[in-house]
Amino acid sequence: MGNVIAFVPASGGVGSSTLAAAVAVRACAAGRSVVAVDLDPLAGCLDVVFGLEQEPGWRWPELSDVSGVVHGLGLADELPVSCGVPVLSGRRNGGWGLSAGLPMGAAGAAVVGGDAGYAGYGGYGVDEVDGRGGVDGWLETLPDVVAGLADAHALTVLDLPRDPAVLDAVALLVDAVVVVVGTQVPQLAAASAVVSGVRGLLHRLRDARRPWEAEPLLPIEPWVVLRGRRIEADLEDLVMDELDVPLVATVGDDRRVVADVAEGLPPGLHGRGDVVRAADELLLRLTDQAVAA
Repeated sequence: MGNVIAFVPASGGVGSSTLAAAVAVRACAAGRSVVAVDLDPLAGCLDVVFGLEQEPGWRWPELSDVSGVVHGLGLADELPVSCGVPVLSGRRNGGWGLSAGLPMGAAGAAVVGGDAGYAGYGGYGVDEVDGRGGVDGWLETLPDVVAGLADAHALTVLDLPRDPAVLDAVALLVDAVVVVVGTQVPQLAAASAVVSGVRGLLHRLRDARRPWEAEPLLPIEPWVVLRGRRIEADLEDLVMDELDVPLVATVGDDRRVVADVAEGLPPGLHGRGDVVRAADELLLRLTDQAVAA
């Protein structure tokens, strides 16, 4: 199985999907086989970031009847592709193939307001995530789809929402979880809850769910990428001290990325800028981690 890296926004508007797309594009440019997967059924936009929203190909609704691990290469052949990266996302005009009625917890911020999604990481435990109605079958499908794609690609990039149930579904498959954090005071406050929740969820699930006879899974600490207009060194030190996790990279505002996405070009395509530097640092760290293991 190849590497699996997941991206989680600590709050809205921090560019988590943009960074996830840039990592996929940069890895593909380096000659690795890559697939990108959107796991946000309500606010997902990974196809838009890649400029694929109008392109034909399979989306999540075509996988509603999946049972068992998918054939990764076969699935990738059916997906829309940008810059060599197959992208699995929802359908702009047809949703995700979920049954009606998304309950609280699955939709988080979209249901009750901007902060509910990330508050869930600190607000309830894994055992309390149940009764999910319309998303229940989709959550059960996730591990089989991600595992199949990861078996067939050197790198699988997951774009997650602020819903702990989605990370819960793929926790045993990921090699790294990147939390993207904004620099405004409310965003930093949200980051404290999200990082703590992600750390606890990963440690608990990776220990509790592996078969007793299996080899122990390596512990995972969340990685943080700090994103803001101006990022001073003092703020970097404060974030590392407060969150007690590695600060892998910082990303400033980049008008070129905004312009590229508006033209249907994915971030990372031109090979320069803060987003590209952050993506390259994440890929290097992921490679170093795999070698160390």
